[in-house]
Amino acid sequence: MLGELNEWLQSSRSLEELFDMVARFMTHILPDAEGSVYVYSNSRDVLEGCASWNGGAHKDHIHPEECWGLRRGRTYEYGASEIDFVCEHAEPHDGRNYYCFPILAHGETVGLMHLRSAADKSDEFKTSRKLAQMCAEQISMAIANVQMRDQLHDQSVRDPLTGLFNRRHMSETLRKLINASQNTGKNLSVIAVDVDHFKKFNDNHGHDAGDMVLRAVGAVMEQACDGDDVACRPGGEEFTLIVSGHSQEDVITKAELLRQSVEAVVVRYGEKSLPCITISLGVAHYPAHGSMPQDLLRASDDALYEAKAKGRNQVCIASGAAPEPRHPEEKSSCTEAPSSASPHAA
Repeated sequence: MLGELNEWLQSSRSLEELFDMVARFMTHILPDAEGSVYVYSNSRDVLEGCASWNGGAHKDHIHPEECWGLRRGRTYEYGASEIDFVCEHAEPHDGRNYYCFPILAHGETVGLMHLRSAADKSDEFKTSRKLAQMCAEQISMAIANVQMRDQLHDQSVRDPLTGLFNRRHMSETLRKLINASQNTGKNLSVIAVDVDHFKKFNDNHGHDAGDMVLRAVGAVMEQACDGDDVACRPGGEEFTLIVSGHSQEDVITKAELLRQSVEAVVVRYGEKSLPCITISLGVAHYPAHGSMPQDLLRASDDALYEAKAKGRNQVCIASGAAPEPRHPEEKSSCTEAPSSASPHAA
């Protein structure tokens, strides 16, 4: 059973799938024990409850200091000594013996496996410690492998500076969403974004200040995402927002709100604030402005260049069968910036 457990765990594609396998196998490997598994969150300030079996239960999250096993850095067995202390995460406690196995991988604690004796199975439970320890070791390596695989995948599709998706993921996502739109008729649009006069930030204040500007714009882009929206940074001072499931008019409104939000950001560098950040945006809709990823991206870029040519800090819609701006008083296909905006610190 241990060999089969290890084989299945090594082939799992996600932590969710892995914990489902753990729960099913542990029911058979240790039938006299109720169990649960916790894994450290990314922030490592809490452990998240992931699975339980044999009548056991897990909490949504626990703190590391609530477990004597984690606090002492080794397996804790309640009921083995004349004087024992109950872990806070094990409350309410009915006096049954239990184990807390810190799950270790590559010298780092990645989680916790908690096992408690089933009712009237105390003797059988005490003899299962070595087997339980072997299970914890196999589970720990499997968790570490899945987390490492997820981390490597994340690094391959994320921009390290802003945390947004990179060009590779942008192209793949756009291709998938176009195929989905062809099958379902779901609306799809692309918003191209470029930071105005970005070279001046680097030339006048240094590259660190330029990086701060890009991170600030990236944060606003991420906040603008709603539902299936995908925010990307293809490179340099260029950004892309892929918007799915919104009407063309709502996409234009979203682009204008994005422009206003960036303009309202205040970035402090040292003891001073950097000059106001503005962006130019180009909007393209599927299939009106293209039915292939490269066509949509090119159309949104062309609209972006038009916004640049007309004075920057505005939204332009790609030429072709595009909707009129929401406000009837706007005659052109570009939405110009208002004269002022209320700044908010970021």
